[in-house]
Amino acid sequence: MAKNSEQPHRADLAGTGDGSLERMRALLDRPLPREEIEENTALVAAQAEARAVRLRSVLVFAIGGEMLALEADETHRVVPCSAVRRVPHRTNNVFRGLANVAGELTPVAALGAALGVGGEDEHTHFVVIGGAGSRWAFGVGHLRGVRRVDEKRIMAAPTTVRHAADGCTQYLVPLEEDGREHIVAVLDAGKLIAQLSRSLT
Repeated sequence: MAKNSEQPHRADLAGTGDGSLERMRALLDRPLPREEIEENTALVAAQAEARAVRLRSVLVFAIGGEMLALEADETHRVVPCSAVRRVPHRTNNVFRGLANVAGELTPVAALGAALGVGGEDEHTHFVVIGGAGSRWAFGVGHLRGVRRVDEKRIMAAPTTVRHAADGCTQYLVPLEEDGREHIVAVLDAGKLIAQLSRSLT
């Protein structure tokens, strides 16, 4: 009797009329774009190389004309931008809404507004940080890629810098860009997530 009673229940699930189950499966089973696969492969390779030769790998990007970075180990993924849906009565100058990132609804932040580093450029990619349950994405228009940094060149951030950008700067690194050396602030992903999450309260 138990066996017979289960089958109609399963049939009811399979026959759900609105097609939502099929749409969800299609969303989650979609093939990853080649660009996304290559970018995330580079992140994984950079992490392995850094562990082997005492280098740190950082993902470099520009927000409002200022170069910033995150450690590759603290970067979940980089994906092309997708549509951001506003959340009524919750969207503000930092929390911009929700986006579908690889089948997962992810809150999207305006990083420039959160850190007070100037205006936002037109975005081409989302940088995604945080673990399951605390994930955030933010848009960048100038993604400079993954750079390897000798640990010997890492500089402690002065007190004035540590307190700037809402205290999210972890350390500074010198990086060559456009034929010039730039001092780039490497952000602490944990502190950054905490800062972004405050925009929801």
